[in-house]
Amino acid sequence: MRKWAGPGGSGREGRRRPTSGFTLVELLIALTLAALLAALGVRGYRTWRDSVALEAAGRAAHGHLALARTRALARRQTLRVRLTQGGALETYDPAGRVVDRTWLSGDVSRLDSLRLRPRTLRFNARGQAAPGSLYLYRGPRAIRLVCNFVGRIRTVRFRLVGP
Repeated sequence: MRKWAGPGGSGREGRRRPTSGFTLVELLIALTLAALLAALGVRGYRTWRDSVALEAAGRAAHGHLALARTRALARRQTLRVRLTQGGALETYDPAGRVVDRTWLSGDVSRLDSLRLRPRTLRFNARGQAAPGSLYLYRGPRAIRLVCNFVGRIRTVRFRLVGP
């Protein structure tokens, strides 16, 4: 280990000790850049998480409607699909008994809004349906499940345009 003596002492005069590390300005710049990148990453993560929740709810709703149509064909009876207050789709038989229930999201608060137009979708014994749509909203994104009179279910994704 080499000893260093400051000015006026024994050793080499006027020579400075080599520095290692960062200055305060360099450290502040690095921390500012890291905070900026983290803020951008959090925003992107939230957007991604919202779109994944919306897509999962859309797939669950599509599966429920397709299953209701298949059950109507298999049972040879008319089945009705309604949206509950809690955010679930329920299928009813002609006697009013619940045949099937699907929660559209594990955490319903992940969806901003759900809407079924008309309030009840009906599948008859031949698999035909009363036309209607199910709307799922999350932020600026939305999914519309369209059921036509033949019973075909189509998924339409769109973005909301606001003022």
